[in-house]
Amino acid sequence: MRHLSASSNFSRHPSHRRAMLRNMVMNLIEHGRIRTTLQKAKAARPLAEKLITLGKKGGLHDRMVAISILGSNVAAKAAVRELFGDVKARFANRDGGYTRILRLPKTIRQAKADLPRATGINRSKFYGTRLGDNSEMVLWEFCEAEVAKRDKAQKKRRPAKAKAEPKPAEGEKK
Repeated sequence: MRHLSASSNFSRHPSHRRAMLRNMVMNLIEHGRIRTTLQKAKAARPLAEKLITLGKKGGLHDRMVAISILGSNVAAKAAVRELFGDVKARFANRDGGYTRILRLPKTIRQAKADLPRATGINRSKFYGTRLGDNSEMVLWEFCEAEVAKRDKAQKKRRPAKAKAEPKPAEGEKK
C-alpha cells in the first residue's frame, strides 16, 4: 500500500535519493540551469525553494541549517556561500517561486527552428526526450535566468558579405 508516501522514491534507497536531490540542488545553484528529467525536477524543487528562502534570511543559524541539508563537503559549502551571497541578492524582492521547469520539445519538428546551424550537434542536448530510455527532459532553472531572446529578423536575414573594393591599376595612385 502507498499510505503516507507522497513523493516518488525513484527506485533508490533513501540515502541515495537524498544524495541525488542534494547534488541536483547544488548544481542548480552553481550553474543556474540544469537539464534533468521532469520527475526529478519536481521532486527537487521544494528543497531548492526552501534553501533559497534560508539564504534570503541570511543568519548564522540559517547558514548552518543549509549546510546540514546540503552536506558538509567542499562543494556543498561552496554552494552555501553562493546561496547566501549572489542568490540572496538576486531574489531579494521575490517572495517565492524562485525556480521554473521548462519542458523541452519532444520531436525534431518542434525544435528544428531552435537548432544552431553548426555541424556535429549533439541531439540529446536539444530535444525533450533522452536517447537511452526516452524519458521526458526539462530545463530546471532560476526564474531570474538571463535568457537571450532571438530577433526574428536577425534569424531570417543573413548579413550580406562586404563588397571588395576594386584594386587600382599598377599605374594609378590612391
